[in-house]
Amino acid sequence: MQTLITGGAGFIGSHLADLLIKSGYKVVVIDDLSNGRLDNIKHLLGNKNFKFHELDITNFEDIKPIFKNIDWVFHLAGMADIVPSIENPKKYYDCNVTGTFNVLESARSARVKKIVYAASSSSYGIPDKYPTTEAADIRPQYPYALTKYMGEELVLHWSQTYNIPAISLRLFN
Repeated sequence: MQTLITGGAGFIGSHLADLLIKSGYKVVVIDDLSNGRLDNIKHLLGNKNFKFHELDITNFEDIKPIFKNIDWVFHLAGMADIVPSIENPKKYYDCNVTGTFNVLESARSARVKKIVYAASSSSYGIPDKYPTTEAADIRPQYPYALTKYMGEELVLHWSQTYNIPAISLRLFN
């Protein structure tokens, strides 16, 4: 089985790549290294079941061919952090919304079998109750939170409309 991890040179993505390789999967990573680090995946570069592409998910034409023959996509790439999203909301929108759209369209074109999306607990805003349940109200208070939630909605809509099994994980730190 062939898997693709966007943001695969990041903390979570690199550990996922390790786990998938160890479990016998072929792993393709797309990362522009704006947040991820090559050091996180350097030990995998010589592995015959691993391929790395330094690409930006906001460039559809660059990423689309990488999805060929991919079974599962783990979409972890994205811009994170609250304050920079307030200072530069367009950069966050481009990556977290347009980039997610590009990943989804690439996956749809390649007929992938499953998509896992890394959403964010920040979509809840400041919750009324801890621990926060999935049923809590969505109240994004910053551009980062809004763009991650918009990405999640895209993933769920593509799943429903194009019959691509998908799951969105609202990660907490």
